[in-house]
Amino acid sequence: MRLIKLVFLLMFTLLLCAGCVSSHQQEKNKDLPPTEDVQKSREESNQQSKHDEVISTEIDESVFHSVADWKDEESIFYITNRANGSTIHSYNIYTGDSSIFFRSEAPIVQFEANSNHSLFLVHTSPTTYEANLIILDEKGEIQYNTKIQSFELEFTWNQLNHEELFVSSFNEDWTYNTYIINTTEKSITDNPVKIPFMQWVGDTKISYLKWNQDVPTLTAPMYIYDRKMKEESLFANNVLTNTNYSNVMTTVEVFDDKGNASIKFYELSTMKLINELPTRVVSLYSDWSIPYQDYNEDKQVFYLLEVNEENTSYSLISYNIETKERKVLIEGLENYQFKLSPNGDYALYGPRFEYMIDLKNKKLVDLITFK
Repeated sequence: MRLIKLVFLLMFTLLLCAGCVSSHQQEKNKDLPPTEDVQKSREESNQQSKHDEVISTEIDESVFHSVADWKDEESIFYITNRANGSTIHSYNIYTGDSSIFFRSEAPIVQFEANSNHSLFLVHTSPTTYEANLIILDEKGEIQYNTKIQSFELEFTWNQLNHEELFVSSFNEDWTYNTYIINTTEKSITDNPVKIPFMQWVGDTKISYLKWNQDVPTLTAPMYIYDRKMKEESLFANNVLTNTNYSNVMTTVEVFDDKGNASIKFYELSTMKLINELPTRVVSLYSDWSIPYQDYNEDKQVFYLLEVNEENTSYSLISYNIETKERKVLIEGLENYQFKLSPNGDYALYGPRFEYMIDLKNKKLVDLITFK
């Protein structure tokens, strides 16, 4: 009997000690740092939370010029104009942090990044008939600077050779000169093709529309010019606009006077047709309204502001050029300029890019608010 009591007492003591150790161990574990997996999970959660919402910035409307472009997938550039000059600001859309990227004593007219956001063109206007073209790097440091005579200016970055761009300089009577700027060679040369608007096809080829200057037309034939061979060839007829990306060429071709049209996608390297998207365009009496578009090359998704059948409003649609899947993302929009972020999650939108479209959540948000 004594032996049974002794065994029971011993077992009770051991259980009590084990419970105390476990309890103390749990309390001690509360003070230990989290494991690597737990820490990584928390960081990812915080990062996701940080990127869930865009923070708008409040600016005095009297000095606001426009949102100019994307700096990277988290930051944008916006321009302010004051009596003593213009300033380009860098603004982080997730943290709200802002800094000055570049200042100019002359008014800034245009600002645009090249396709990989390694260089930025600043167009300032010291006088009415003069344009100063400044190429900046990612730190805002000047890599190239030149002046040309100009009343109006158009330019197109080479999406394949990121250090090269095409410039059209218009005089007040709309006569023009065309140039090619190479920032690596720090040179500006006359363009052999005297066409004011063109797109890059490759290192030696360009595409452009040949509008009839004597007879007004709603569309034009599109040509390809080989700069090396100095040969021009007809590519397509009835083209309203042509935009080229790194691996895809697009044309908007109109079929009839009702505005029935098609966006055709070609492989840029071979210029072979991939597929096409039926769409509509709006007549503006003497010409057609060109719908704004952009293309996410990584996901092969094309975005377009498409007019409704009543021609009263536009919808933002997406179209996968590989699977041919078409989706309506947002309805009831205007045909305002539209530019994707580098990662394709957002798009700048609006007359002055003062709005942002959240493409994942399919909603329009204010990027700039005025005071």
